[in-house]
Amino acid sequence: MMDFLEFTFRSFWTFVGVLILISVPLNFLFRVWNRFWRHLNISTHGYPPAHCDADGDFPKKKDDNE
Repeated sequence: MMDFLEFTFRSFWTFVGVLILISVPLNFLFRVWNRFWRHLNISTHGYPPAHCDADGDFPKKKDDNE
């Protein structure tokens, strides 16, 4: 573990490289997990909900003046 930390903090660019090598796979795994739960939620409840318009925003109320 200490060897890894020594390597990581050897210089700024090795730190940036290690940070990228760690963050890219973790970001990918997070997005896969997030999309899986989003898929289950949308397939269960449907999209958009009844109180929203087609893009998911609250519909604007029309005034008599318009």
